[in-house]
Amino acid sequence: MHTSLARHLVRGGSLGAAVVFLSAANGCSSTNDGSAPASCTGLGDTQAQATLKAYGTATAKLAQKAAEVEAKWLGICNDMNKDLGLDSSKSSAQEACAVLDARIKSALAKGVTLKLDVAFNCTADVSAQASCEGACKVDANCDVSAKCEPGKLVVACNGSCSGKCDVTAPSATCSGTCQGSCNSDVAVACKGTCEGSCTAPSWTGTCDAGCTANFKGTCQGTCQGTCDGTETAGACKGTCQGSCQGTASGSCGATCTGQFSGGTCQAECKGSCSATGGVSCQGKCNGTCELEPGSASCQGSCHGSCSAATSPPTCTGKLDCSGSAECHGSCQAQASAEVSCPPPQVDLVVEGDADLLAAFRARVKDIGTAINLTFALKDPIFEVAGKTVGAFSAVGDIGLSGAACFGASLSAAAKAQASISISVSASASVSGKSG
Repeated sequence: MHTSLARHLVRGGSLGAAVVFLSAANGCSSTNDGSAPASCTGLGDTQAQATLKAYGTATAKLAQKAAEVEAKWLGICNDMNKDLGLDSSKSSAQEACAVLDARIKSALAKGVTLKLDVAFNCTADVSAQASCEGACKVDANCDVSAKCEPGKLVVACNGSCSGKCDVTAPSATCSGTCQGSCNSDVAVACKGTCEGSCTAPSWTGTCDAGCTANFKGTCQGTCQGTCDGTETAGACKGTCQGSCQGTASGSCGATCTGQFSGGTCQAECKGSCSATGGVSCQGKCNGTCELEPGSASCQGSCHGSCSAATSPPTCTGKLDCSGSAECHGSCQAQASAEVSCPPPQVDLVVEGDADLLAAFRARVKDIGTAINLTFALKDPIFEVAGKTVGAFSAVGDIGLSGAACFGASLSAAAKAQASISISVSASASVSGKSG
């Protein structure tokens, strides 16, 4: 089952197309290079001040990452606007994506079908979280191994792993399950999105050689059958049913004899395959490769015991130690800012608008990655933006310098929240779900 954009919106809260802007505190400033605000650098090493400094670093890193994602949306929306003959000169993501949103809404009002489903496949940096927790001093009396949510304890590893091992690297050689896209030179059964060749007698996606039977979709060539219900044997700007000579995007009851992309193949796929829940891979994995328990060589995150651990055990879920809650939460937020989102499985259907389809197809992988980054960051950002100074004062005395650090950190969190809200709005726009 795909994790659709609609489910992302429901899961993360009903923001819809709203854009939230929060005012930064007067006199507060923060850096934009991912380091803690300047007012946090002079804090001491008491648990209270170290925890507060971890919070400051988390807000700065999240603000920087949110700005990067917002910039991605600016580029995507302006590029699609250019392809569609629209104004592509906007200097903000909010304005650029509003232009695209209006074009998509106009198409939908005319009966065009748009479906965009993106499988969520982002992973946070476990090593970054472990390093942060060491610096901000998780309470020495907290037994992380015993107090961690079951199944959420991991350790950075460079040896043999007793449990599942996750190795994340671009195009890493994988002999396991790939959470991302697996590239193989041999044809394999692909239960997700296929990019390459498809040997199936039926498919849903795009074939540059057309479809000879039982076709329904957008035909960039000659449509033999009906176009929006009218008999035709020529070009069709709407929905073609019958057969298509030229690039065909939709569903087909015949073999794709050319290059296949962006859809599901009912038999075997040769090239790249990505699927929700991972795909069995004997090739290059662009994402996270999950090795079976007992791996003799784990150079990644070990869900179990490791013969050569390179970090202390880290809890990626809830840590039931009240004295360490703020430290743990800030370090999880820092790990979220170091999130990795490989090209995800994206199912795209556009029927009845060849120009809109072409604009989407040219950037579908970038759109999928931007959507996943947006929703990987949204919840951590909203959580840090909701903090109060009392949460840190409860850990210990933060002093005047701590109060200044908190004010600057909250300012950075507000900027991150405003920025990620714009990206949430952009995500809704490209899915046709914005209002």
